[in-house]
Amino acid sequence: MGACICPLEGSDGPSQPPNGPLFFHPYLKGSQVIMDESHCIASRTATFCNGIVFSSRPIELYEKVTLKILKEESRWTGGLRVGFTWQDPSLLEPSVLPPYICPDLVNQGRCRAGVLPEECEAEGTIVSFWVDNQGYVYCSTNEKPEGFLVISGVLVTSPLWAVVDIYGRTKALQLLDPSSLPTNADELSLLQQSESTCGDFLALPEECAVCFGQKANTVMLPCCHANFCSHCSLEIFHTTRCCPLCRQEVKKIIPISVLAKGESPEVWLE
Repeated sequence: MGACICPLEGSDGPSQPPNGPLFFHPYLKGSQVIMDESHCIASRTATFCNGIVFSSRPIELYEKVTLKILKEESRWTGGLRVGFTWQDPSLLEPSVLPPYICPDLVNQGRCRAGVLPEECEAEGTIVSFWVDNQGYVYCSTNEKPEGFLVISGVLVTSPLWAVVDIYGRTKALQLLDPSSLPTNADELSLLQQSESTCGDFLALPEECAVCFGQKANTVMLPCCHANFCSHCSLEIFHTTRCCPLCRQEVKKIIPISVLAKGESPEVWLE
C-alpha cells in the first residue's frame, strides 16, 4: 500500500461537485444486509459474509466516501473491504451477488476492491476512501491527512459506484457526510507544521528498481528508499513487506511528490 495527500481545491485532480446526496443503494445489497430508513446505516445480520453494499449514485474522481464503523464482532476474523465498480448496480439483481467482494465480485471483471488493515476494524473508526484519475484507490482513517494506497486498476473512463463489503469483524457501518469533516486546507496546514524532510528527492532514479519499466514515484517508510513505482510498492507491501534494498519493514508508502514539498516522514508514520 502507498499513500497520497488528499486532493486540494484547484489542484490537478479536484473533486467535482457531488451530484446529490450519497447513501447506500436501497435495493442491491447482500442477503445478510439490513438498512435503516435513511439508507445510511447498514448492518450484517448473521454469518461473516453476504454483506456487500453499493453507493446510491456514481462517485466522482477524488470524491471521498466516508464510513464510520458502528459495531464489530470479535468472533470473526478479517475486516472491511472497499472499492469501486463500473457496473451500474441498478441493473443487477440481488440474487446474483456473490458472498464476497474479494475475490468473487472482483473476478467478475468489472470491480476492483481491496482489504483494509486491522486499524480500520475498531468501533468508532472513521474510514474515507476515494479514487484518483489514474485509477488508484486511497484510504485514510480517523480524519488523518494522509491516505494509503489500497488498490489500483480502477477503470476511470466509466461512471464508478463505491462498493463495500461488511465482512468479518465489521458488523455495522454508517455513511457519513464528508462536509462535516476537516477540510483539505485544514489537512494541509497540519502537514506543513513539520520542517524536517526525508532527504533530497531531486536526484532520484527514474526507473523502478523492480520492474525497470515504470517511473520510480514512491517512498518506503521508515527507511525512505525511493526506488519503486506505485505498482511494485503495492506488491511488496502485500507480500514480503520488506524494502528490497535494506530489508527493513515497510510501514507505509507515500508518493515522492509529497515529501519533495518538505513534508515530515514522522507525520506519515503516526
